[in-house]
Amino acid sequence: MKQIDIIKEQLKAYEENKCYALVTITDTDGSATRTQGKMMVFEDGHSVGTIGGGAIEMVVMRKASECVKTGVGGLFSFDLNNEAAEKGAFCGGAMNVFIEVFGKRPVLVMCGAGHVGAEVMPLAKHLGFEVILVDIRDEKDITYATKYADKVIINKDVEQAIRDLDIAPGAYFVLAGPSHDVDCSNLAGALTKDAKYIGMIGGPRKYNAIFDRLEARGFTREQLNTVYTPIGLNVSSEVPNEIAVSIMAEVLMVKNGKDRAKV
Repeated sequence: MKQIDIIKEQLKAYEENKCYALVTITDTDGSATRTQGKMMVFEDGHSVGTIGGGAIEMVVMRKASECVKTGVGGLFSFDLNNEAAEKGAFCGGAMNVFIEVFGKRPVLVMCGAGHVGAEVMPLAKHLGFEVILVDIRDEKDITYATKYADKVIINKDVEQAIRDLDIAPGAYFVLAGPSHDVDCSNLAGALTKDAKYIGMIGGPRKYNAIFDRLEARGFTREQLNTVYTPIGLNVSSEVPNEIAVSIMAEVLMVKNGKDRAKV
């Protein structure tokens, strides 16, 4: 496979948020069939491209699969010359490869494309997040914000829309809907996901009222106490772009395992 094809496959993997390892030949010796080549190995075991085929490629693929699982790559050496000679074969070869792991982007679900949401999304994308926007408003009414999202979900029943999201555990939810009722539904949906972070914009009157409503529906106080509210680190004024910075600073604090008291 030509290198340009590998580049296209990498872009496709990025857009689909897939984890993979990129294997690049750095040096060869003996009967290795190629001196240059790249190969992608995905977490489900399939590969794209080749570094020459044969036994040595199979060994490298196994190592690349391990790297995908651990998230750690590096420079590796493989020498099948002696093993091939012992078996009377001619398909041994020695090869050095660099294995680089590309992990999945963290997912940020932006619930609400208002002034704050429209500032949060481009900042989140700049920080490497996949951004999913969930809103009740018609897409034509929020085109100023939808351009920043990787995926847009418009649904009047936002709770069900969030429940139906096909996302891996560990997503980050920012709730900034157009009304208290919408954020109540946003929170009800988010609490059903195995989220790493749920933050909701608003003051004590808002979140206490929403918490009471959801507790009456069967959500536990323990669940509700995991919600970050008021949202964001206390570093901003009342303007949307500074609020967005404070929100993403808090998201990064959680993502990177930092202690709020030391931030």
